Amino acid sequence: MFIRHAEKPADHGTPRGVDRHGQEDAHSLSVQGWTRAGALAALFDHAQARGSAGVVRPGRVMATQPTPGYRSTRERDTAAPTAARLGLEVDDRFSHQQGDEAAAALLADDADALVVWHHGSLPGLLARFPLADPSAIPASWPDDRFDLIWSLTDDGSGRYAFTVIPQDLMAGDSPTA
Repeated sequence: MFIRHAEKPADHGTPRGVDRHGQEDAHSLSVQGWTRAGALAALFDHAQARGSAGVVRPGRVMATQPTPGYRSTRERDTAAPTAARLGLEVDDRFSHQQGDEAAAALLADDADALVVWHHGSLPGLLARFPLADPSAIPASWPDDRFDLIWSLTDDGSGRYAFTVIPQDLMAGDSPTA
């Protein structure tokens, strides 16, 4: 399962970003983003084990790490509540520019995964998986959507089927993908 980080601060003015201690931080989530991160933790905690369609309880959580050129902690901030609730560590050894390495690590481990990635490079990350229909992957993640899950499900042949699932967790979320 692949998601982008939760809501971010505005480029100018409000809402502002705050870190996990409530201190203003332009590289972290907005208050609404922290609320979504908590709602996602509940969603994934209550998801069924392997075999369910689309959304499952992850056995591992991966998030991009900040880099000098991309200092956002939003991916890790979004992943941390889910990992904590499930008793997992956040695997943040890859930056959003290391899609090859991240895909290889995901494919090498059979555990179901939640991946919180930079939305601009998510289509490229998914393209590194053996897909049943590569044309199903959108060219870009919608800039205005924080409420989607992109899911890859093994179709039984060693290839992955792609599905878009609306989170439908918070007021204002769209019930459709």
